[in-house]
Amino acid sequence: MSQPGQQKSKDVKMVSKQVISTNIINEDKRKLQLLYIIRQIGKLTEKSIIMLLYELKQKGVDIGYQFNVIGNNVFSLMAKEDLTSLLYLGLIENDPVSKKIGISNNGIEILDKTQIEEDFKNKVAQALNEIKTKILAYDEEYNLKIKNEMKLRRR
Repeated sequence: MSQPGQQKSKDVKMVSKQVISTNIINEDKRKLQLLYIIRQIGKLTEKSIIMLLYELKQKGVDIGYQFNVIGNNVFSLMAKEDLTSLLYLGLIENDPVSKKIGISNNGIEILDKTQIEEDFKNKVAQALNEIKTKILAYDEEYNLKIKNEMKLRRR
């Protein structure tokens, strides 16, 4: 409790973030590889994309993300930040109804102008063949969970 005559102060916390542009994205190999993976898999929720990246890393396709696993939940702050950057730049888009993220026309245009290593493409294709069913099932299960939570909130 404050003493009489003392003023309460409110601290403002300033956080600086580097401004990102589509020119910078061409030099960021990890974001380009993430964009490529999203193009290959189609539309998924953010949580499913992070799970996909985790599973790809387990299969030997490591694009540099750090993951934390608690129970059955996989988290990656780095992947979330990259997804946010790609959304901000309009290279991926988020469907407001399904909450699924997919590549935008601008993202396709950037990828078409960029050289992605053939070795990386082959590794991704092989790994996706092995884990695609698992990721799509996880995504559908997550969607059902979200829909059930929404129904419960409406009551």
